[in-house]
Amino acid sequence: MKSLKTLSIFSLVFTLAACGNLRIKADQTYMPSAEVKNAALLTFYVAPPVLPEVPAADAKAFNDKVFALSTKLNESLQASSDRYYQTLANGLRLQLGVNILYGKSLQERPRFDRLKQKEDLSGLSITGEKKFPKIQISEGGLHLFEIENGDLKAYIEGNPRMRGAIRNAIKSLDCELVAFAYARPVIDRVTTFGAKANLRLLVDIYLYNANGELAGHTYGETVPIAIDGEELSDYQGVLDLYAALQTEMLTALTATSEEEDEE
Repeated sequence: MKSLKTLSIFSLVFTLAACGNLRIKADQTYMPSAEVKNAALLTFYVAPPVLPEVPAADAKAFNDKVFALSTKLNESLQASSDRYYQTLANGLRLQLGVNILYGKSLQERPRFDRLKQKEDLSGLSITGEKKFPKIQISEGGLHLFEIENGDLKAYIEGNPRMRGAIRNAIKSLDCELVAFAYARPVIDRVTTFGAKANLRLLVDIYLYNANGELAGHTYGETVPIAIDGEELSDYQGVLDLYAALQTEMLTALTATSEEEDEE
C-alpha cells in the first residue's frame, strides 16, 4: 500500500512539472549588464511549513500529523535547502550568463572568512516553535542578514540595514551582484477532521546590485496538491517540484517587455 502511494505521488509530481505551475511572476525583471562578471549566491533559506489555523479543530487534527513527522521533515527541509542551492547556482549561471560564486568558489574569496565570522544564526530561530524551531540554510553558503525570529520577509521588505549588508558583501566578495532565495511550504484548505489538506511550495529569488538595490525579483508557487499528511513522501513530493518551478521563475526574471507582450 505504501509503495503504491509513493508511486502515485511521483506520478503526480511528473504531471505537475509538465503542466506548469499555479503562479509565476517577476516583480522586477533583471536587466543584464556587461559590467556584471561575477554574482555571489549567498544561500538558500527554507522555512518550516506554514501550518493551517482554521477551521480550528480540523487544523489541529491535521497539524498533529505534521508534528509527528517533524524530525524527518526538518531533515528533509535541510536537504532541500542544500539541493536547491546547487540547482539555483546552475540555473543562474545558464540564465544570466555570468560566473556564479557559490559553495567552494564562494568560500575561496579572500574575505569570505571575515564575513563568515559575522554570521548571526540566532535570528533564524523561531520563538516558541518546538517542532520546527528554525529556518534552514544551505551548507557552504553565507548568511549576512540580521533577521529576528525567523522573519526573513520583514527584513527584506523593511530593514534599513539591508542595503549596507549587500554593499559590504559585494565589496568583500569582489563581485557585482548577489543573489539569495527563500522557500516555504504552505499547508491550507484542511478538510473535515483533518483528513486532507492542500500543500504548495512558495519561492522568492532575489538579485541585488553593488548599490545594495534590488536588481531583480521573481516569485513562484507550485500547484496545490491534496495530501493526507501521514507519510513523509506526501511532503517530499511537493518539495521535489522546486526544479521545475525554478526554470519558469528564472525565465520570468529575465523576460523582456516584448517577450511578456507575446505571452
